[in-house]
Amino acid sequence: MKLKRITAALLAGVMCVGLLAGCGSKGDGDEKGSGDKITIRLLTRMAGTTAQVDIYNDILDEFKEKHPEVTIVDDSQGDESAFNNILSTDIASGTMANIFRIQGVANLSEYIDNGLILDVQPYLDEDPEWGGGFTEGALSYYQVPGKEGTYAIPMESGLIGVYYNKDLFDKYGVEYPDENTTWEEFKDKCKQLTQDGNYGTVFASSLDYYDPQVLSLGGEIINEKGEFDITGDKTTAALQSLADLINVDKVAPKIADTANTVWNWEQFEGGNIGMMIDGPWGATNVTNYCDFNVGYSIIPKAEKQVTTINGSALAVTSESKHPKEAYQALEVLTSPEAQKLLAENGRALPSRDSVRDYYYESTSELEGLEDAIKKSIEIGMPYYVTKKYSEVSTVFNSGMDTVWAGEVSAKDAAKDIQAQVDMILQ
Repeated sequence: MKLKRITAALLAGVMCVGLLAGCGSKGDGDEKGSGDKITIRLLTRMAGTTAQVDIYNDILDEFKEKHPEVTIVDDSQGDESAFNNILSTDIASGTMANIFRIQGVANLSEYIDNGLILDVQPYLDEDPEWGGGFTEGALSYYQVPGKEGTYAIPMESGLIGVYYNKDLFDKYGVEYPDENTTWEEFKDKCKQLTQDGNYGTVFASSLDYYDPQVLSLGGEIINEKGEFDITGDKTTAALQSLADLINVDKVAPKIADTANTVWNWEQFEGGNIGMMIDGPWGATNVTNYCDFNVGYSIIPKAEKQVTTINGSALAVTSESKHPKEAYQALEVLTSPEAQKLLAENGRALPSRDSVRDYYYESTSELEGLEDAIKKSIEIGMPYYVTKKYSEVSTVFNSGMDTVWAGEVSAKDAAKDIQAQVDMILQ
């Protein structure tokens, strides 16, 4: 290891840098102002001492200089639990922050149904310089089927691929993965790498970042009617194939008791894991923590090649007393200039075509990353807009943990999960 172990807060910040969205109800964050003073309250995950937090604060300082009449109250929390607690309290009390973070597009449909966030499409149309230049699919990810408008502005994308330890591949004479690697070939590489205390791959006890694999293996999460459904034969086969990496093929260490990728990185950075599935946000982890050569490739494919857009987004509260100022802050935080700064830091894959070259330059040491991104098909994960996503996700991940642990088959777990989800969505 080159540096001290990366913390959970940092990795969460990498994955969700600036993930913001705005909500409002009968009262919102700018009620904290007094008199004619305009106060804009922010609730993000951008807190702490990381490089991306410094950039975020610099962007806010620029806004403050241009708008001295506006007071920014930043309630951002680096810790995920602390953030979730404040957000839950805000929602319950009807005092939403003017701008707050949304994880991917979780609960976006509910926010729209409850009138908590505004449609930003008119602002995008009004200002082509700010509203244009997004990568294909970046804005459509925040356009919910059946609901007109665009409800969040992305700051970054989160495409899923495979990091691989080139030194370990070379040691055992295994060919590197590439865009033509099939799932069966991926598993075969894992088996060749699993020797002398080394493992082919690794993942923690959560499917949060592995849904692209389910799709690439021919599975489905949303059925033809647009409903959450994981009981189909193809889907359960895909889920079982992932679980078999641990329990049958034994090419991955036993899952950790965690629902994020911190544990994954600890294992991969130790140098004895051949491949790890994660997004480009981890590129600087490779530079800072890996004492071996690392490459990056498109995720293994079976029937089709997919990857996800699961990045940062901002929105504005629907009943803000100062929507003009809130949108001005939104524009600054999501501008091409802001994305350029984050791209140069190497933490965030920009959601604008015009800025991606800066990201490629900052991550040039990671061989294959630029090529993998350019060859990926960027799509949004449809089940993220499912109503009551948080409850569904909790049941899904908890149920699948029993499969990863080898306690039940994916088919049996899927039936139980589906029954619980159906009750939640009634």
